[in-house]
Amino acid sequence: MSATSFGQQQKVFTNFMMNDYYYNPAIAGSKDVHYANIGFRNQWAGFDDAPLTLYANFYGSAGNKMKHGYGASIMSEQSGLVQNTSFYLNYAYHVRLSDNWKLGLGIKPGYIQYNVKLYDAQLADPADAVLTGNVLSTNAFDFNTGINLYSKKFFFMASMRNALTDVITVTSFNEGLSRHYTGIVGYKWLVNAKKKPETDEEGNVIKRKKDFELMPVFLFKYVKPINPQGTIMLKATFDRKYWIALTYRTQDAAGIALGLTLKKRFNLGYAFDYSLGDIKSYNYGSHELMLTFQVTNKKPSIEEQDEEINNSIFDDNKKKKKKEE
Repeated sequence: MSATSFGQQQKVFTNFMMNDYYYNPAIAGSKDVHYANIGFRNQWAGFDDAPLTLYANFYGSAGNKMKHGYGASIMSEQSGLVQNTSFYLNYAYHVRLSDNWKLGLGIKPGYIQYNVKLYDAQLADPADAVLTGNVLSTNAFDFNTGINLYSKKFFFMASMRNALTDVITVTSFNEGLSRHYTGIVGYKWLVNAKKKPETDEEGNVIKRKKDFELMPVFLFKYVKPINPQGTIMLKATFDRKYWIALTYRTQDAAGIALGLTLKKRFNLGYAFDYSLGDIKSYNYGSHELMLTFQVTNKKPSIEEQDEEINNSIFDDNKKKKKKEE
């Protein structure tokens, strides 16, 4: 039984920036916010025994000075006869390097359980002793580490998964978890950021400035002996509510992601990618659905309070005009 029989040791996500916590434990605590998110990925839809992935994360910052980060996650994947379920806990520590820069260091120990469901297997030799029984089970301990260098506009993350390279044992077959190295770098370019709305002589809001953010991101992955793989993403966010992203994964797939933010707390995203390799003729693409809920620790600044009031006044004026018409 080969290592690939145990499914993908590192999962693939088209909308990886909405699930960056999966790639790097130092994400936890980088913002003064608590996050809870759930997600689903149907990879290679229409392809028999293709991977189906479900996950849930909860992470955020602890303490008044935003130095500590915490997190917990659970993930389950079904791929053919194999199902693996993983549980992780997370701790991160953040250091202020300057007025603009911080450095986060994170660890994520975990436990992975593998189940090989043989009752659906088609056996060449029904008397094969290795495949006797309904379910074969095994488990492995895992340990992930990561660093996160970031400012308000720039971020660079590097992480290592499966640092322990624990051995998966099923009867007489032994396979080790391979170390995966990941790097993510990105920059946020803001347009019209925090500009005051236009008002009339009486101070009524007549035109609200709408922000536009453009964020290019590059993700790099490497696991020996496979060739390195890169993913390019270009994400555009309008008015802090609506966003769209285009992605390209080298020699693998091209994708698109869409999403919206509601009440500054709920973030809903959908992603689709189209296979570009030899497998493209045998599937209908991959689909992802993600939902994130966030609660901030800090009180809004005076500027943010003013913006909220101005937006409320602007919306009220629009409703009044519609009624008058």
